[in-house]
Amino acid sequence: MADTRARDGSAGDGTAASADTPTAPSADAPTAKAASDASTHAGASNGRPTRASAAVVLVVALAAAVALMASVGPALSVTVAVAHAAAFAASLWLVDREHWRGAATVAAGVLALGVGASFAFAVGYAFLDLLAAAYPVREVSQIRPRGLRVASATAVVLGGTLALLGGFATVTARLRPETVRAYAKLAVKTFVVPLLVAAAMLLTALVSRLGGASEAPVFAPLAERVGGIVGAVVAPVPGRTHLLAFAVLVAAASLSVARGVDALPVSELSTPRTDDRVEAAAESVVRAARRTLVVTAFALPVTLVEALVPPAELRLLVSPGVYGLLAAVTASHGLRALLLATVLVAGGTAAVTWLLGRLVRADATDAVVALTPFVGGGAVVALAVALHGVVLEPTLSFVAGALPGGFETVFARQSGAVVEFYGSLPVVATLAAVLVGMTAFLSVALALVASVGALPESAPGPALAAVGTFAAAAFAVGAGAGPGLVLGGLVASFVVWDAGEYGAALGREVGSAADTLAPESVHLAATLAVGVGAAALAAVVHRIAANAAITDVTTVPFALAVVVAGLLLLVAALR
Repeated sequence: MADTRARDGSAGDGTAASADTPTAPSADAPTAKAASDASTHAGASNGRPTRASAAVVLVVALAAAVALMASVGPALSVTVAVAHAAAFAASLWLVDREHWRGAATVAAGVLALGVGASFAFAVGYAFLDLLAAAYPVREVSQIRPRGLRVASATAVVLGGTLALLGGFATVTARLRPETVRAYAKLAVKTFVVPLLVAAAMLLTALVSRLGGASEAPVFAPLAERVGGIVGAVVAPVPGRTHLLAFAVLVAAASLSVARGVDALPVSELSTPRTDDRVEAAAESVVRAARRTLVVTAFALPVTLVEALVPPAELRLLVSPGVYGLLAAVTASHGLRALLLATVLVAGGTAAVTWLLGRLVRADATDAVVALTPFVGGGAVVALAVALHGVVLEPTLSFVAGALPGGFETVFARQSGAVVEFYGSLPVVATLAAVLVGMTAFLSVALALVASVGALPESAPGPALAAVGTFAAAAFAVGAGAGPGLVLGGLVASFVVWDAGEYGAALGREVGSAADTLAPESVHLAATLAVGVGAAALAAVVHRIAANAAITDVTTVPFALAVVVAGLLLLVAALR
């Protein structure tokens, strides 16, 4: 009876609980649900700063980077750098899309051409413009300072570009290690297609030029040479043995047959009445092919005697009759063609079966997404084919006009000779491949930086923006920027990082869409006060140091005290 009450839901004190008695709701249930929802919300916004802090990071990084780059470089580079950062951030956003993944991946692959082109133009044009303005020099002593100024200004443009990328990536909140790795894989796969097409075009043009003007300019020379190789394999020189080549063909055919038959879905293709017999026949074929492969592998060292012993001596060694039989078998055109066809058919069957198996097991959407980067690479090639006659001449003229003095003539002559030798299409296809490759290099470098933890996971976008702004401000000194602009850039880097990190912390606690304008305004005002105060102190120290003589005995202790105070303040700020 006690067991029955226990099974019926008796209480611990022996009083049976009635099934009709309503159960009182737990007071902790709503609290637990709210906590769960809050945890889910916070987890969803992990790493995403609030809207106010994201706006502060973008505006401050944009203003500081544009001001620093415009003070030392051409305005056109500044515009293109902004476009590059926006395109890179848009590519990360496209890669991280859940809806319309295939179309988004293709768009990101095509956009890789613009990302590489804009980066090369922003940094390269700034370098060429500064180089043309700095050289030639009248005195040898001016070479080093002008060279350092050109290098510093180029570093400012590079740092400003990184700052802009960090600002735009903060707004999209897609600068995460997994997203950057996905974009790096996409860029590398996209780069493969124009690289192979450009290499094929350059190779065929080179073969055509070396072979003579009468040959077809694209794929005819390669087809002719491939046909010659196939002819040498199928139809060797008669009247002598070809033991090594024939043994290699037999081994390849045996391996292909074993892999091809083993990969076939025998049980799915056979009926229940013939299942056992078909499987037994397939296993016997596989065993025979493997045994032939083993025997051929052991016979391969013996066939090397053909390379060590002359044919006449080998004929006498094995007797003329045996030698003639070996020569007839190993040089037989029909037998070699049969072995080659077996390799192609069986190997192709194994490859197709493996590919179909992978496609069946994989999700259709994942398979499409895996292939779409190559579609993006094909679109890049199509753009090169469609626009090669329009973009090549203006591009070469623009680069030649940006070069200083005598370099313009040399570049125009050399580039004209290259275009005349290879043709405009191979040259434009190669340039497109180089630009997409630059995007792949940048994305892989950013993925490595994110993977090793150099960018903090709490706020990677603001960290990149702050580092870029700080680097641009630091190199702006050597590029001739004023002290006020340099100090403003340093303060901006501090504000960008602090606002982004504080906004990311708030986003994890209350959500990125919460109204946090009031506390963030107070925090931003305090950060600006500290930064402006430090900049004012640095300006005062700079003015005193500029007016004092370096040999003055009071200058060195004063400078040492200021450096120690600055280090203490830096440690306190980091803590």
